[in-house]
Amino acid sequence: MGLNFRYTAQEVTYMVNNTQASVLVCINEFNNTDYSAFLSGIVDQTPSLKKFLFLGPASFPQGVDLEGLLETVPDQALIERTAAKDLGNRDNFIIHTSGTTGKPKGAVILQRNILAMLRPWVRNLETTMEDVVFCMLPLNHVGGGTILALATLARGAKLVLLDVFDPTKVIDLLRKHKATLFGAVPTVYEILFAARPDISADMFPDVSIVAYGGSPATPETIAAMRGRFGAPVMACYGSTEVSGFCSYTRRNDPPERAVTAGKSGEGVEMKIVHPVDRRDLPLGEIGEIAIRSEMVFDRYLNLPDETAKAFSDDRWFYTGDLASMDKDGYLTIAGRSKEMFINSGFNVYPKEIEDKLVEHPGVSTAAVIGVPHRTKGEVGWAFVLPVPGVEVCEEDLISHCQSAIADYKVPERIFVETDLPISPVGKIIKQELKERALRIRQG
Repeated sequence: MGLNFRYTAQEVTYMVNNTQASVLVCINEFNNTDYSAFLSGIVDQTPSLKKFLFLGPASFPQGVDLEGLLETVPDQALIERTAAKDLGNRDNFIIHTSGTTGKPKGAVILQRNILAMLRPWVRNLETTMEDVVFCMLPLNHVGGGTILALATLARGAKLVLLDVFDPTKVIDLLRKHKATLFGAVPTVYEILFAARPDISADMFPDVSIVAYGGSPATPETIAAMRGRFGAPVMACYGSTEVSGFCSYTRRNDPPERAVTAGKSGEGVEMKIVHPVDRRDLPLGEIGEIAIRSEMVFDRYLNLPDETAKAFSDDRWFYTGDLASMDKDGYLTIAGRSKEMFINSGFNVYPKEIEDKLVEHPGVSTAAVIGVPHRTKGEVGWAFVLPVPGVEVCEEDLISHCQSAIADYKVPERIFVETDLPISPVGKIIKQELKERALRIRQG
């Protein structure tokens, strides 16, 4: 399980306890955070943690210097016993996504799931040991962890990592290391082009492919990617639950294919079904993407009911994403039936934020939506109903969120309302809130 440096102590505590992690590997200090002090504040709340490995000497009382540990004599018998085991069916990677309760749920990915994703993906990339892959995505999710990092290591190519996104650093590292391939969400490319209008193809003679995924890209962004990096654009689709990418364009596809999400890789069955009754839909109709493959994750950790809802009896996984498929098998993404939105490349789940807002003593009901943003892709806007007789203000509620959730999850705006649009069955009609938000945006 990977953790993001942006997570708050509350989030880290929940994820550690949810997975019952026993060993934590940690850097000493990063981004103005002293992790010895950080862990001292949660160690009593995370009883499963028994070992704390630091990358260098640390002041944390239970901390072990990893460099010193590496100098100890390995237990060869233990290594041989482990190597003899069937590791394919062992849990390999737990990635926290969101559940209906608002608490993140751990998607458990097996070793064989990752290998099943990597084989066709690496072949499609056509990378060699001479390639240099640049990764600017978080390693605790599939974008950075499996799609870029593990795919690069599996091929034996060179991997270059960026710790914190910065447009000038990105350009400098691409040039310094003569990167041949990199990928990001469309928003990142838009931020790059806005921050560095000087980007041009002659700056990157070694780049052979530019990939994107995570959300659809506009034709204008795709054209800019192709023109300003001087390389073909590879469009991709996937998710945490499929261990990475399951659909992508090919290097020799015509340029216009880059506005699609490609077609399924080897070993992937894919179809479009009705979002409600899950019957198969004909080509060209928009419906929910369903996938069946060895690369699909095993389960949601300790959540058998959530796992059962995600799969059919014959192991089709229902993604919650909407798309159409053409006669050649290429997907065109139409949107997300789930309410998740993407802020600066990070997945944001409204339910988690809503539950956090309702924890405030002055809030009775909350609804969070994603609103388009020029540089971040989407940001959260919240609409809340106060507890009768209690006064709350936007500043207090934002401060409340900032103390408990990562910064990219904190709503940009919070509106205190007297009522919210409610459907006949008692659900908040978020589409009306989206329309209201757009009217506010437009002045």
